[in-house]
Amino acid sequence: MNHTIADAGSAPAIQLLTCNAELTTPLRALLLAQGFMLEAFETPEHLIGAHPSARALLLVDLDALPDVNTLGGLVAQVQQRDGQPVPLVCLASGSDIRARLAAMRAGARAYLQMPMEIEELTDRLFDLAGTQAVSPDRVLVVDDQPVAALFAARVLESAGMLTERVGDALAVLDALDAFVPDLVLMDLHMPGASGIELTRIIREQDRFADLPIVFLSAELDAEQQMAALRVGGDDFLAKPVAPDHLVACVEQRLARARERARRQSGPDTIDALTGLASLGRLLGRLGQLIGRGGTEAGRRALVVLDLHGDEGALMRLAVALAESCGASDLAARVGERSLAVLMRREDAASLARACDHFAEELARAGFAPGPGRAVGIGWCTLANSGGDAVTLMSRAAKAARSARKAGDGLTMGYGCGPVPVRTSDQDAVATAILTERLQLLFEPMVSLTPAPSARYEVSPRLAAPDGELLSPVAFMPIAQRSGLADRLDAWLLAKGLDAIVACRAAGRPAQLFLYQSVVGAGRDDWVGQVRDEINRRDLFRLRPVIQFQVQEAAADRVSQPIASLDWPGSASRSV
Repeated sequence: MNHTIADAGSAPAIQLLTCNAELTTPLRALLLAQGFMLEAFETPEHLIGAHPSARALLLVDLDALPDVNTLGGLVAQVQQRDGQPVPLVCLASGSDIRARLAAMRAGARAYLQMPMEIEELTDRLFDLAGTQAVSPDRVLVVDDQPVAALFAARVLESAGMLTERVGDALAVLDALDAFVPDLVLMDLHMPGASGIELTRIIREQDRFADLPIVFLSAELDAEQQMAALRVGGDDFLAKPVAPDHLVACVEQRLARARERARRQSGPDTIDALTGLASLGRLLGRLGQLIGRGGTEAGRRALVVLDLHGDEGALMRLAVALAESCGASDLAARVGERSLAVLMRREDAASLARACDHFAEELARAGFAPGPGRAVGIGWCTLANSGGDAVTLMSRAAKAARSARKAGDGLTMGYGCGPVPVRTSDQDAVATAILTERLQLLFEPMVSLTPAPSARYEVSPRLAAPDGELLSPVAFMPIAQRSGLADRLDAWLLAKGLDAIVACRAAGRPAQLFLYQSVVGAGRDDWVGQVRDEINRRDLFRLRPVIQFQVQEAAADRVSQPIASLDWPGSASRSV
């Protein structure tokens, strides 16, 4: 197998304090293969006495410390030696709450409980380092036809990529572990297992959740191509493919993956108070999984913990929750007094048992049901998300609030009773629109080309009386039947444009993609009203983008062409 070993002089460094030689050797090999250098130290004194280093991470095995309470002092000495903040990650073989508290107080970005598969540990370190590896992009070519596999490999190698070819479909998982690719180029029809089957298996493993998979096949049937994308494929290329088109597609997918990884590993992905993931990071992960759909949606759930307590109680709850989570669970802070866990289990029954396990562990940690310190635990599967991460969050939170109010320590699942599932209520939706019980959701959009400003997709959420946030798919048809689509459009347009003004005033210009209904756009005066709102705020140079739901446009079947907006200084653009 071909591997690129980074030049140790130029590779970013990860410093490791550990007495475990069985961990150091394989970890060093995997890190070097991906462009990182590992510097290992057996004692705190050796670490402190090392030469100053601009490291990507400081990795401390807490078993190597004489006392976990010395961690803070050790980090302070290393920071004083290097003259810069220390990005700290802790490893621990036990579940001692004192160790977790010491890690949190020392400012650790992550607390990783061992034992953990060495490949998974490496992946976590890459994410946490937030540093671009110096090795070339690695592409695993999966194709049972040697000539086709060789062609694709040679084309990608000519573009500076490192490739590995696999002709046996049943050997793909072993190749993923050994080669650690940045992207998989997958054939569709192969003996032993199809590309669709392999992709489904790959996507079931969280460590490969963000691995780009591009299909390259002679299959021309559109339904087969769509099936490949539905199970988790990122793109579909038809054979024969032009070399420049193959390279462009692969580079585009790799660029998107790098941008996504950058967003998920930056400082904004960690909540400063609890040390858990941030709300933004969790929503981003939920968005990926919900968009993928499939049978996996019934095996994943978002669990929300609603706390009645102060900030100190929230910190203790965060530590107890982290103790109870599995290695693949993602715990995050999602509100002023609420936490959440994204988890995957084998089925709905296993999800319910996992939630009950959380309740038992938290009760042992001092969060038993009772006045002033109750914790409500509610959950909702991704299959009940309504196709939207924010809606999923609100549904799990509603179940958690119901559980806390019950005060009996039992968990509640949305749609599992006794939490009522929301039904379409025309009066409630109309009242919410008229009283403007609405919120704006700003979702960042990844740009593959340099852009003068950040880009966000903006859509409304309607706050139902029970606290659930409804997506446009749920309430727009009701708004249209109630004759309130125009009012909703006007509110969204005004709030969105005001947000652009606020961003500009703060020195952070942004381009917003604003949702409007097809019904409203069909009015003769709609274009003029939109232009007036934009010009009144002097925003025409920022070029806000108006967008429509394709499903809505198809269902509405507007008989006349929708007018176009003529922006000053630009060509006419149809919307």
